[in-house]
Amino acid sequence: MARLDPIARYLPHTFANGTTVRRFAKPCPRCRQVVESTDMYGQLAVLQDRLFVAAEGRCRHCHHRFSIACMISNDKHVHRVALPMWAFKLWLKMATRNTIQPSDPNWSLPEPEPEPTVPSLADGDVTMADTIVGRYDGLEIPAWIRHDGRRYNFERTIATGQSPQLASSEQLFRERLVYRLENSLDVTV
Repeated sequence: MARLDPIARYLPHTFANGTTVRRFAKPCPRCRQVVESTDMYGQLAVLQDRLFVAAEGRCRHCHHRFSIACMISNDKHVHRVALPMWAFKLWLKMATRNTIQPSDPNWSLPEPEPEPTVPSLADGDVTMADTIVGRYDGLEIPAWIRHDGRRYNFERTIATGQSPQLASSEQLFRERLVYRLENSLDVTV
């Protein structure tokens, strides 16, 4: 049998409109005492800016167990779900199968791996042509550069913040200018 979590584990929950549900409680149908979310075990799911609760409450006073099937809207109104519990749980499972649900208050998405950086040649590493073919983002664009005895002709620019995709015959200069090895037939992938 699957382990059920207390509903309190998922709270507080803040909706997109800024409304926060901090606690959830229901009266016991037998003794009318308030049963807090710490005594409710089941599932809480978020769908279309609504909280859906499918749980079993356990009253601490009379030890009565009862089903809780409801929807909490983003204006904190609680609406009863009229489906039988088995049908509601089945619907909730199907509706949330492809969504990220709050399973742990400290959950977070994994950090994306940083893209590999392409080394950029500095002015001191190259010999530049006297001919300027244009300007880009305040930088003069030399017609060609020479690095390690090889000549590279100006090919294209890279937008600021964009990750450069370079072929093996290309060099990045001043972090935004791409130069291709003269007489090279490589194609950028």
